[in-house]
Amino acid sequence: MNSTTGSEPRDFFQRIPYEPATDGRIEMHSGLSRHYPTLHGNLVATPEHSREVGVIMCHPASNFLSHFLLRAFAEAGIPAMGLNTRYASNEPALIMERAAFDLGTGVRWMTDELGFEKVVLLGFSGGGSLASFYQSQAENPTVTHTPAGDPARFAEANLRPADALLLVGAHPGRARVLRHWIDGAVVDEADPYATDPDLDLYAPDRTVPLDREWVARYRDAQLARMRRIDAWALGQLDELNRVGASDRGFVVHRTVGDPRFVDTTLDPSDREAGSMYGDPAAANTAAGGLARFVTVRSWLSTWSVDHTNADALTDLQNVTAPTLVMSLLADQAAFAEDSRLMRDALPGDAELIEMRNLNHYLVDQPRGLHDVVTRLTGWIRRTVTDDRAEEASA
Repeated sequence: MNSTTGSEPRDFFQRIPYEPATDGRIEMHSGLSRHYPTLHGNLVATPEHSREVGVIMCHPASNFLSHFLLRAFAEAGIPAMGLNTRYASNEPALIMERAAFDLGTGVRWMTDELGFEKVVLLGFSGGGSLASFYQSQAENPTVTHTPAGDPARFAEANLRPADALLLVGAHPGRARVLRHWIDGAVVDEADPYATDPDLDLYAPDRTVPLDREWVARYRDAQLARMRRIDAWALGQLDELNRVGASDRGFVVHRTVGDPRFVDTTLDPSDREAGSMYGDPAAANTAAGGLARFVTVRSWLSTWSVDHTNADALTDLQNVTAPTLVMSLLADQAAFAEDSRLMRDALPGDAELIEMRNLNHYLVDQPRGLHDVVTRLTGWIRRTVTDDRAEEASA
């Protein structure tokens, strides 16, 4: 991909002030972050880039400042900015409502400070549900509080809706992912080794394809475990309020247990057996597993399938901006069915593109990066910039 301007893209680091929470609770250890509230962004563009349209990418808690898509977009002639929320490197405290406000700050920065006429919001991986949540509330603000009862007044936030939405290798929400990934064999949250052996996904004698009746029982056990944690978290919230405490941290053990990791006939696609971490059985008990460290307030906002506000399958029903859903069919994290469900949740005839044989991070797939960005930039030019030309001539 060659830049349309004839010069190489560069990184333009952005320091973006934001409004921190005023509830008095300490969400982060860093005094720099607390006393100098700043979001960090990285605009990748040529020095003489066009300001007709820009892309912004953000994840609830991951560092997107050097995301592999940024430079590829810039080389194709469309500037792209990666934005980090206040929860980058602080995932256990993540509140999705506040992450959405941070994304709104980034969207405003793109227009008011960087001068872009139109902004395309790209939700990659876990950024998909954040982007869907943000766009839904920017177009139709309905949320007034977090699930823990803290104020989150979207109607008063003056959010600027993005002009278009791209969901690439995305899943419908962190809670929906955990509902399918959490190990259904665990019977005691205080003891990760207390399990029901009949529900052990990784038992040496477990054969594939998995028995579908067993899968149904396992899925029921997963949901029951999620709701047991919900009930405990709600009880703890009452206790926090009673004693005047801010929050409580806890550990969620064994969270890499989706039957689709071992059986590719479930939700069939181009993927290989395994997980995005490699061996799922090893990742299931590792320190870096999904939702491993979390707080009561964060659990309810982020991981609770019955309480989170950030659910793309619900949020996308309120999104009217042009939207493209792109599925990576060799993905071991965001599955083919995820993208189809998100496309179906959108009103109207949203477009779904399924990219064959591409994995979640396009690892060792340089041609895949080219093909993905070519399809995405082509859609932007047809859908976003052409719309502007039509409006000008009307």
